[in-house]
Amino acid sequence: MTYSIAVIGSGMAGLAAAYRARHDGHDVTVFEARDSHGMDAHALRVNGGLVDVPLRVMSPDAWPSVLQLADEVGVGTFQVDVHASCSWTDRQTWFRSGEMPILGWPFVGSWRYMNMRALGMATGIWQLSRLTRKLARENTNATLAEVLQNQSFDPQFWRGLVLPLLSTICTCDEKHLLNWPAAQLLSSLHGILYGSELKRLKGGTGALVEGLAQGLPLHCGSPVAQVEVSNEGVRVYNQRGDGGVFDRVIVATQANQLGFLDESQFREEREMLENIGFDAGELWVHQDPRFMPSKQEDWTALNFQMDKALEKPMFTVWVNKVEPTLMNSAPVFQTWNPLFEPDPDTVLARVPLERAVVHSGTARVHEALGQWHRQPGRKVFFCGSWAYEGVPLLESAVRSANSVVDAIRLSHEDAVSKP
Repeated sequence: MTYSIAVIGSGMAGLAAAYRARHDGHDVTVFEARDSHGMDAHALRVNGGLVDVPLRVMSPDAWPSVLQLADEVGVGTFQVDVHASCSWTDRQTWFRSGEMPILGWPFVGSWRYMNMRALGMATGIWQLSRLTRKLARENTNATLAEVLQNQSFDPQFWRGLVLPLLSTICTCDEKHLLNWPAAQLLSSLHGILYGSELKRLKGGTGALVEGLAQGLPLHCGSPVAQVEVSNEGVRVYNQRGDGGVFDRVIVATQANQLGFLDESQFREEREMLENIGFDAGELWVHQDPRFMPSKQEDWTALNFQMDKALEKPMFTVWVNKVEPTLMNSAPVFQTWNPLFEPDPDTVLARVPLERAVVHSGTARVHEALGQWHRQPGRKVFFCGSWAYEGVPLLESAVRSANSVVDAIRLSHEDAVSKP
């Protein structure tokens, strides 16, 4: 027995859920408000080269589910070296990671910055590693703010290097980072710093989207307007009138975009999911070198700038460093929430992004999701990066999709086994 399944949303969670459900033998149709799949809606071509927006560099330790999906659909990976530089807002570099000549071993501080400050960075990384292992042993849910109250990290190490790194991983502001379970954040950071080599997808995000969506029916260019349970199944229609009646529905939109759910039938779900918080920001794609260190020899894939008061961090990615199709092109950068606007003549795109953030009520929402998805005869399911704990975003999205398809499979098996 197979189900007809509607998947609403074609970001990472929606495409992963659609792929997994179809792999289980179900008939799947995807609905997307945008004119193309949401997962690669912002990708650009610059001078013939590829610019993933946002750029994604993955560690096998932190992104195992995403990389497994890529492997299943035939999308390969390649290794990238991602070093970091730290500079003040006057563009003067005070730290840069690098490699040992000939051996190629990574170490803290390039040769020109092997000084007491680099030693302080190394000490901080050692302290951070010890703390991460301690939190893992204790299995604690303490927030980052609570953990930091009992730590004595050097301010320049924490606010000048670690905080921008965490902001890069989570793409949210410090006030939201502090509410996150410390063990989750630091474990992810530890995996990136000490785990396997970092990788990128061959062909970028678009290649993964193409692999997951191959042969998948798609109604795009019109937002879903109705999701209503009836005796025949679940009615799903977009504003253009495309749709029909489905056996099951997987909602893979943001939790703050659920206006299409019938208010009387889904009052409990809508009220509970309002507890998911979101942080909005803007990713600028540009070619303004003022966001990089003043000396080009200090440019690295990740570049962090900070004011001398250690209050305003900003990170910029040098795309060319990790994208082969741009190796011989003029520099292309991505800056999240820039402290000042790039030169208008250098701006290639401004992309507003929104992501779920963790707070004290998030665990309660995740618990409710689990209870709903285990209900006998459940027809409407929810998935997304917001619906599953942990970071990074894509990994949480895929794990959420996998858990929802597993729930549908289990409910189907239970129904078949009953006399």
